[in-house]
Amino acid sequence: MPTALNFMRQYRNLSVTAPTEDPVRRITRLGTYTIQLRTYFMMDWTAGTEERKDYDAVTKGSKNDQWFNANKENIRTAAMGKGAPRDYELALEWAVRSGKIPVVTQASLQTYCDEHLGIDCSGFVTNYLVACGKRTYSIQTMRNTSAQSYFNPFTAVNDTADIRPGSILVWMKGNSVRTNPGHVAVVESFSPQSNVGGNMCVVEATGSAGAHPKLLDSMYAVERIVPKDGPVPAMILVVRRYGVSGSRVAVMNI
Repeated sequence: MPTALNFMRQYRNLSVTAPTEDPVRRITRLGTYTIQLRTYFMMDWTAGTEERKDYDAVTKGSKNDQWFNANKENIRTAAMGKGAPRDYELALEWAVRSGKIPVVTQASLQTYCDEHLGIDCSGFVTNYLVACGKRTYSIQTMRNTSAQSYFNPFTAVNDTADIRPGSILVWMKGNSVRTNPGHVAVVESFSPQSNVGGNMCVVEATGSAGAHPKLLDSMYAVERIVPKDGPVPAMILVVRRYGVSGSRVAVMNI
Protein backbone atom coordinates (compact mmCIF):
# COMPACT_ATOMS: atom_id res chain seq x y z
CA MET A 1 0.00 0.00 0.00
CA PRO A 2 1.65 3.30 -1.06
CA THR A 3 2.12 6.22 1.24
CA ALA A 4 0.53 9.49 0.10
CA LEU A 5 4.00 10.83 -0.74
CA ASN A 6 4.94 7.78 -2.79
CA PHE A 7 1.63 7.93 -4.63
CA MET A 8 2.14 11.62 -5.40
CA ARG A 9 5.55 10.76 -6.88
CA GLN A 10 3.82 8.59 -9.48
CA TYR A 11 2.25 11.78 -10.87
CA ARG A 12 5.71 13.35 -10.87
CA ASN A 13 7.08 10.48 -12.97
CA LEU A 14 4.60 9.96 -15.78
CA SER A 15 6.11 7.78 -18.50
CA VAL A 16 5.25 8.67 -22.10
CA THR A 17 6.55 6.69 -25.07
CA ALA A 18 6.61 8.62 -28.32
CA PRO A 19 8.33 8.46 -31.71
CA THR A 20 11.18 10.90 -32.27
CA GLU A 21 13.03 11.68 -35.46
CA ASP A 22 16.76 10.96 -35.74
CA PRO A 23 17.84 13.45 -38.43
CA VAL A 24 21.36 12.00 -38.67
CA ARG A 25 20.34 8.43 -39.38
CA ARG A 26 17.03 9.50 -40.97
CA ILE A 27 15.04 7.07 -38.91
CA THR A 28 12.28 7.30 -36.35
CA ARG A 29 13.01 6.03 -32.87
CA LEU A 30 10.75 5.38 -29.91
CA GLY A 31 11.74 7.50 -26.95
CA THR A 32 10.46 7.44 -23.38
CA TYR A 33 9.96 10.74 -21.58
CA THR A 34 9.34 11.42 -17.90
CA ILE A 35 6.75 14.15 -17.40
CA GLN A 36 5.57 15.81 -14.18
CA LEU A 37 1.95 16.61 -13.40
CA ARG A 38 2.30 19.78 -11.37
CA THR A 39 -0.77 21.93 -12.10
CA TYR A 40 -4.01 22.34 -10.17
CA PHE A 41 -7.10 21.89 -12.34
CA MET A 42 -10.72 22.10 -11.19
CA MET A 43 -13.24 21.42 -13.95
CA ASP A 44 -15.67 24.14 -14.99
CA TRP A 45 -18.15 22.93 -17.58
CA THR A 46 -19.29 26.44 -18.54
CA ALA A 47 -18.85 27.03 -22.27
CA GLY A 48 -15.96 29.35 -23.04
CA THR A 49 -14.02 28.84 -19.81
CA GLU A 50 -10.35 27.91 -19.99
CA GLU A 51 -11.13 24.64 -18.21
CA ARG A 52 -13.75 23.68 -20.79
CA LYS A 53 -11.41 24.64 -23.64
CA ASP A 54 -8.64 22.49 -22.13
CA TYR A 55 -11.02 19.56 -21.69
CA ASP A 56 -12.24 19.80 -25.28
CA ALA A 57 -8.69 20.06 -26.62
CA VAL A 58 -7.40 17.06 -24.67
CA THR A 59 -10.37 14.79 -25.41
CA LYS A 60 -10.88 15.63 -29.07
CA GLY A 61 -10.67 12.40 -31.04
CA SER A 62 -12.09 10.35 -33.84
CA LYS A 63 -14.76 7.69 -33.35
CA ASN A 64 -12.91 5.76 -36.05
CA ASP A 65 -9.62 5.65 -34.13
CA GLN A 66 -9.43 2.28 -32.42
CA TRP A 67 -6.74 3.27 -29.90
CA PHE A 68 -8.60 6.43 -28.88
CA ASN A 69 -11.90 4.63 -28.42
CA ALA A 70 -10.25 1.97 -26.26
CA ASN A 71 -8.78 4.65 -23.96
CA LYS A 72 -11.13 7.62 -24.26
CA GLU A 73 -12.76 7.27 -20.82
CA ASN A 74 -9.37 7.31 -19.10
CA ILE A 75 -8.37 10.34 -21.18
CA ARG A 76 -11.60 12.13 -20.27
CA THR A 77 -11.12 11.42 -16.57
CA ALA A 78 -7.62 12.92 -16.74
CA ALA A 79 -8.96 15.94 -18.64
CA MET A 80 -11.45 16.54 -15.78
CA GLY A 81 -8.63 16.71 -13.23
CA LYS A 82 -9.66 13.39 -11.70
CA GLY A 83 -7.27 10.87 -13.22
CA ALA A 84 -4.93 8.22 -11.91
CA PRO A 85 -1.30 8.46 -13.07
CA ARG A 86 -1.96 6.02 -15.91
CA ASP A 87 -4.86 8.18 -17.16
CA TYR A 88 -2.52 11.15 -17.60
CA GLU A 89 0.01 8.98 -19.42
CA LEU A 90 -2.72 7.95 -21.86
CA ALA A 91 -3.86 11.57 -22.31
CA LEU A 92 -0.29 12.59 -23.17
CA GLU A 93 0.15 9.63 -25.50
CA TRP A 94 -3.05 10.63 -27.28
CA ALA A 95 -1.74 14.18 -27.66
CA VAL A 96 1.26 12.69 -29.47
CA ARG A 97 -0.71 10.20 -31.57
CA SER A 98 -3.25 12.81 -32.67
CA GLY A 99 -0.69 15.46 -33.59
CA LYS A 100 -1.63 17.86 -30.81
CA ILE A 101 2.11 18.00 -30.08
CA PRO A 102 3.61 18.28 -33.57
CA VAL A 103 7.27 18.14 -32.50
CA VAL A 104 7.78 15.74 -29.61
CA THR A 105 10.49 16.67 -27.15
CA GLN A 106 10.82 16.57 -23.39
CA ALA A 107 10.06 20.30 -23.31
CA SER A 108 7.04 20.17 -25.64
CA LEU A 109 5.45 17.28 -23.72
CA GLN A 110 5.96 19.05 -20.40
CA THR A 111 4.56 22.30 -21.77
CA TYR A 112 1.46 20.55 -23.10
CA CYS A 113 0.95 18.88 -19.73
CA ASP A 114 1.37 22.17 -17.84
CA GLU A 115 -0.99 24.04 -20.15
CA HIS A 116 -3.79 21.49 -20.50
CA LEU A 117 -3.68 18.95 -17.67
CA GLY A 118 -3.85 19.08 -13.89
CA ILE A 119 -5.54 17.50 -10.91
CA ASP A 120 -7.89 18.76 -8.20
CA CYS A 121 -7.83 17.97 -4.49
CA SER A 122 -10.54 15.31 -4.42
CA GLY A 123 -9.16 13.75 -7.61
CA PHE A 124 -5.85 13.12 -5.87
CA VAL A 125 -7.38 11.89 -2.60
CA THR A 126 -9.89 9.59 -4.28
CA ASN A 127 -7.23 8.02 -6.50
CA TYR A 128 -4.98 7.58 -3.48
CA LEU A 129 -7.71 5.76 -1.56
CA VAL A 130 -8.42 3.54 -4.57
CA ALA A 131 -4.70 2.71 -4.79
CA CYS A 132 -4.79 1.79 -1.08
CA GLY A 133 -7.85 -0.44 -1.52
CA LYS A 134 -10.03 1.85 0.62
CA ARG A 135 -12.30 2.86 -2.26
CA THR A 136 -13.63 0.77 -5.13
CA TYR A 137 -12.77 2.07 -8.56
CA SER A 138 -15.55 3.20 -10.85
CA ILE A 139 -15.77 6.05 -13.33
CA GLN A 140 -18.60 7.58 -11.29
CA THR A 141 -16.54 7.44 -8.10
CA MET A 142 -13.49 9.00 -9.73
CA ARG A 143 -15.36 11.81 -11.46
CA ASN A 144 -18.04 12.71 -8.94
CA THR A 145 -16.53 12.39 -5.46
CA SER A 146 -16.37 15.89 -3.96
CA ALA A 147 -14.08 17.18 -1.24
CA GLN A 148 -16.92 17.81 1.21
CA SER A 149 -18.25 14.28 0.79
CA TYR A 150 -15.27 13.07 2.84
CA PHE A 151 -16.58 14.73 5.98
CA ASN A 152 -18.36 12.21 8.21
CA PRO A 153 -18.70 12.85 11.96
CA PHE A 154 -18.89 9.09 12.51
CA THR A 155 -15.40 8.51 11.08
CA ALA A 156 -13.92 11.73 12.47
CA VAL A 157 -10.77 11.67 14.61
CA ASN A 158 -11.35 13.40 17.94
CA ASP A 159 -7.96 12.77 19.53
CA THR A 160 -4.64 13.80 17.98
CA ALA A 161 -3.22 10.45 19.14
CA ASP A 162 -5.36 8.83 16.43
CA ILE A 163 -3.98 10.90 13.54
CA ARG A 164 -1.96 8.56 11.34
CA PRO A 165 -0.41 8.38 7.86
CA GLY A 166 -3.30 8.23 5.40
CA SER A 167 -5.72 10.23 7.57
CA ILE A 168 -7.81 12.61 5.49
CA LEU A 169 -8.06 16.33 6.20
CA VAL A 170 -11.35 18.03 5.30
CA TRP A 171 -11.57 21.83 5.31
CA MET A 172 -14.16 23.45 7.54
CA LYS A 173 -15.81 26.87 7.51
CA GLY A 174 -16.46 27.60 11.13
CA ASN A 175 -17.97 24.38 12.46
CA SER A 176 -19.42 23.20 9.13
CA VAL A 177 -17.76 21.47 6.20
CA ARG A 178 -16.56 23.95 3.60
CA THR A 179 -18.21 23.85 0.17
CA ASN A 180 -18.05 25.61 -3.19
CA PRO A 181 -15.26 24.73 -3.30
CA GLY A 182 -14.25 22.48 -0.48
CA HIS A 183 -10.77 21.12 0.04
CA VAL A 184 -9.32 17.78 1.09
CA ALA A 185 -5.79 16.44 1.61
CA VAL A 186 -3.87 13.44 2.99
CA VAL A 187 -1.68 13.28 6.09
CA GLU A 188 1.77 11.84 5.44
CA SER A 189 2.97 12.19 9.03
CA PHE A 190 2.04 13.94 12.27
CA SER A 191 4.02 14.83 15.38
CA PRO A 192 2.22 16.02 18.53
CA GLN A 193 5.19 18.26 19.31
CA SER A 194 5.61 21.72 17.83
CA ASN A 195 8.49 21.69 15.34
CA VAL A 196 10.24 24.38 13.34
CA GLY A 197 8.49 24.53 9.98
CA GLY A 198 5.44 22.61 11.18
CA ASN A 199 4.46 19.32 12.76
CA MET A 200 2.20 17.74 10.12
CA CYS A 201 3.34 16.70 6.65
CA VAL A 202 0.44 16.92 4.20
CA VAL A 203 0.15 15.82 0.56
CA GLU A 204 -2.37 17.66 -1.58
CA ALA A 205 -3.38 19.16 -4.89
CA THR A 206 -4.15 22.80 -4.20
CA GLY A 207 -4.75 26.09 -5.93
CA SER A 208 -3.17 27.97 -3.02
CA ALA A 209 -0.99 30.86 -4.16
CA GLY A 210 1.80 29.74 -1.83
CA ALA A 211 2.03 26.20 -3.21
CA HIS A 212 4.64 25.46 -5.91
CA PRO A 213 4.07 23.13 -7.67
CA LYS A 214 0.34 22.65 -7.08
CA LEU A 215 0.61 18.92 -6.38
CA LEU A 216 3.03 18.69 -3.49
CA ASP A 217 3.92 17.72 0.05
CA SER A 218 4.36 20.46 2.63
CA MET A 219 4.51 21.08 6.36
CA TYR A 220 1.57 22.45 8.32
CA ALA A 221 1.86 23.89 11.82
CA VAL A 222 -1.03 23.01 14.13
CA GLU A 223 -1.67 26.27 15.99
CA ARG A 224 -4.76 25.32 17.99
CA ILE A 225 -6.96 22.30 18.67
CA VAL A 226 -10.71 22.82 18.96
CA PRO A 227 -12.22 19.78 20.72
CA LYS A 228 -15.50 18.20 19.71
CA ASP A 229 -18.17 19.79 21.88
CA GLY A 230 -21.71 21.05 21.38
CA PRO A 231 -21.88 22.78 17.98
CA VAL A 232 -18.38 21.53 17.08
CA PRO A 233 -19.17 18.24 15.29
CA ALA A 234 -15.59 16.88 15.37
CA MET A 235 -12.16 17.90 16.56
CA ILE A 236 -10.90 20.78 14.43
CA LEU A 237 -7.25 21.65 13.93
CA VAL A 238 -6.46 25.29 13.22
CA VAL A 239 -3.34 25.23 11.06
CA ARG A 240 -0.83 27.48 9.35
CA ARG A 241 -0.08 26.47 5.76
CA TYR A 242 2.07 28.26 3.17
CA GLY A 243 2.69 31.00 5.71
CA VAL A 244 -0.98 31.78 6.30
CA SER A 245 -2.72 31.02 9.59
CA GLY A 246 -6.32 30.12 10.27
CA SER A 247 -7.27 27.15 8.09
CA ARG A 248 -9.67 24.87 9.97
CA VAL A 249 -9.50 21.15 9.20
CA ALA A 250 -11.26 18.09 10.50
CA VAL A 251 -9.49 14.72 10.42
CA MET A 252 -11.04 11.51 9.09
CA ASN A 253 -9.77 7.94 9.31
CA ILE A 254 -11.14 5.86 6.44
